[in-house]
Amino acid sequence: MDLRDLKYFLAVAGAGNFRRAAELVHRSQPTLTKAIDRLEASLGAELFEREGRGQKLSTAGIALRARATSLLQEADLLRDEVGAIARGVAGTVRLGSGPLGAEYLLPRICSMLLGQAANVMLQLTIRNNYELRDELREGRLDLVLGFVPDEEEEFHCETLLKDTVVVAAVTGHPILKTRRVTLDKLAGYQWALPNRAVASRTWLDHAFESHDLPRPVAQIETNSIPLIPRVVADTELLTFVSRRTLRASGGQLEEVPLAATTLVRNFGVTYRKDVALSPAAGRLIALLHDHGSSLFNQVD
Repeated sequence: MDLRDLKYFLAVAGAGNFRRAAELVHRSQPTLTKAIDRLEASLGAELFEREGRGQKLSTAGIALRARATSLLQEADLLRDEVGAIARGVAGTVRLGSGPLGAEYLLPRICSMLLGQAANVMLQLTIRNNYELRDELREGRLDLVLGFVPDEEEEFHCETLLKDTVVVAAVTGHPILKTRRVTLDKLAGYQWALPNRAVASRTWLDHAFESHDLPRPVAQIETNSIPLIPRVVADTELLTFVSRRTLRASGGQLEEVPLAATTLVRNFGVTYRKDVALSPAAGRLIALLHDHGSSLFNQVD
């Protein structure tokens, strides 16, 4: 059953004859006649009965008109919905983000996306990067916003910006008054660090071990990375955080400069290789590429 034939059927039903209906839809009478013939053949029923010089609906025609109007309305809604999804202005994006991206990127990026595509639905999950990769692997997420390795075999990764992680301490900490900071001097302090499953913690441990020094002793260990700077600001513990976090501390924390404990890492978006991204997800990635670096490095 052709939807165009249904439109012509409704035009004839409303006009009462083929001539007036043809004028209304700007088609010839034979075009409308053929459309009605096709409908009657497909339905196995006559849809009109002659009435003088016009046509009136048969019982079957009355039943079809009652359903055809709502069917065409649903078809228009479906066309609009699918078209919106194809243009990336509708649909659902399941996005996972680490704490850093959630704090400094997501609020503005979400606002930008909804400004361009008001009907997009966002399902946001905030967890540590290693947990989000598991959810991506299992198909529960479409995208992960966080740190990406230099080389990746399992997923497709796109780097958005570079982030630098450094040792930090509260302003006025004794280590900041040291003339020459070394790894063995850092090893003499207690630390507040994320748990060992976090990649930056693994990197820091290795930095000490590669110089035959013990791993930093974490007096406070947590899976809540945003908690760490606030804890360190009230103690003499050292920590290992993004320079972005230092800038956001309002001068409460300072970097402990040392090349051996300076990590430059890729921050980007990760998604599965075997699943095509929706247009809405593609639109979100484009916004991240266009604005991610400037938003991340913006000082509040």
